[in-house]
Amino acid sequence: MATPSNCDVPNGGADSADDFVETPKLVKVEAETRPDFKELQSIERKRREILLRAELPFWRIIMFWSGTCLKEIASDSLVWTTICIYVGIRIFANFIDYVPESVELLSKTNVGILGGFLSFFLVLFVNQTNGRFLEMYGFSKACSGRIQDVAGL
Repeated sequence: MATPSNCDVPNGGADSADDFVETPKLVKVEAETRPDFKELQSIERKRREILLRAELPFWRIIMFWSGTCLKEIASDSLVWTTICIYVGIRIFANFIDYVPESVELLSKTNVGILGGFLSFFLVLFVNQTNGRFLEMYGFSKACSGRIQDVAGL
């Protein structure tokens, strides 16, 4: 018979110990995900290098490979697929002597409407991105202030 101390779910809302249904306890086994001290030192060294780069001129910052998005962009297959398609279309367009029918059809359409929609969504996206940035910047400055408060105690 189950007692209330080792049961989770009451049976039908009854209050007596005989009416409790025993449910199996799930034991969650987590792998150790904490980095060891050498890994923490390595991560902190990289973070400090990136922090020191913030004072460099813009053209020097974008030339770094580590700590930037260049590594991710260079290994992204979607970026390279898009570039290859564009280059292929440009090479094909330079080698033919006639204008394809699809290009003539596009010249008759009103592209200004597309430009208006694109401008609207671009402004909306930039506005939302700027709002998120300012919110995160505020959190960052608040965290910095808390750290300085604790350091000043």
